[in-house]
Amino acid sequence: MANIVQDMANISDLYAAASLGQIEAIYKAIHQNPRILEDIDAAPFINTPLHNSAFAGHLEFSIEIMRLKPSFGWKLNQQGFSPIHVALQNNHRNLVRRLVEINKDLVRVKGREGVTPLHFVCQSGDDEENITLLIDLLKACPDSIKEVNVRNESALHIALINGNFSVFRKLVHWLANNVNKDASSLERSTLNWKDSAGNTILHVAALNNNQQAVDLLMSTMVNINVRNLNNETPLDLAQAHPHPHPLSQFERPFFNYYRVIAKSFSFHGLMKTLKRFQSQLNEENRNAYLVVVTLVVTAVYQAVLSPPGGLTQGGSDNNNAQNTTNTNNLLNSTTIAAGKSVMPLKYFSVISVLNIYIFIIGIITILCMIPNSPRLFFIYTIFSVVIFIASYFVSLSAISPSKQFRIY
Repeated sequence: MANIVQDMANISDLYAAASLGQIEAIYKAIHQNPRILEDIDAAPFINTPLHNSAFAGHLEFSIEIMRLKPSFGWKLNQQGFSPIHVALQNNHRNLVRRLVEINKDLVRVKGREGVTPLHFVCQSGDDEENITLLIDLLKACPDSIKEVNVRNESALHIALINGNFSVFRKLVHWLANNVNKDASSLERSTLNWKDSAGNTILHVAALNNNQQAVDLLMSTMVNINVRNLNNETPLDLAQAHPHPHPLSQFERPFFNYYRVIAKSFSFHGLMKTLKRFQSQLNEENRNAYLVVVTLVVTAVYQAVLSPPGGLTQGGSDNNNAQNTTNTNNLLNSTTIAAGKSVMPLKYFSVISVLNIYIFIIGIITILCMIPNSPRLFFIYTIFSVVIFIASYFVSLSAISPSKQFRIY
């Protein structure tokens, strides 16, 4: 009986120390009862010392107790909150970051109603500090964006429902710029995720007449024709709930498809696609692709040095005279200076444009395929590539059959 009373006193002292941030009290309690942390952890739902220190914002104590008993980070109290939820509720953002550094998977811990720390941030506000924390959590655990609450709502649903458009926009942009493995699949599935009522985020935006959200989503992989459990599309919801300023984007579906296609073929879209492709390659496949692309770029560059039909020749001997005669016949007696392509300008222009496109795509692909390297090597590589591209354009302009055809 005396031991039970003593243990209860030790536990009480430990909780009091957690509220005050007194690290030495942890070891005093352990000295008196080596199993004290295990005894606390044995309860399925309990307010741990980590909950107390997180509530008070004691950074060092929280890290120390978390290091000694990592399972405390996942423990829910009687109200259904983990220590990281408690820290978020009390705006101890730095403490949240440090706990996540110790265990990045804590971003996915589900509390009351299935709310994760990422969900909590999405519903908490649109201020800059909140958005910064949102990005930190996503960097620590990108897969946390897949988690949903008991209503099957994703982080994007939660941000939009709570009117936090800046947070919503940041999530959409993060999905669009993510280049981790399976990023394309993650972007498509998240943007078209349905809640328990079958509503996607585009349904929610339409229902709330959120023009900003609709404009943003129309340039993404969102499906505008998807139906919820009531067999309603986003357009149906917009029409069924009239507003003073009706959504106009739904009336221009083909225009929006063109926007998506144009974005996909833009420089940014191309770079994103290449980076996502690279993230799924192992070292052996990357090296194989580098060899193939390098051969293609070399062949394209060689086409500048030896264009179809060849170049006009200089000199005054009989052979050159014969060559000049043949060349003039090919060009319908048009006089062209030596060293110029014998090909008519209209064909030369078409081939040049195609070659430039393939050449630039090849160079970009090579740069994207190069593994992460020291900064000095990267700068040297970029510098060399720029000179190589300049050489290509100068050579192409030099052999042009027309003085008006210039790349630079």
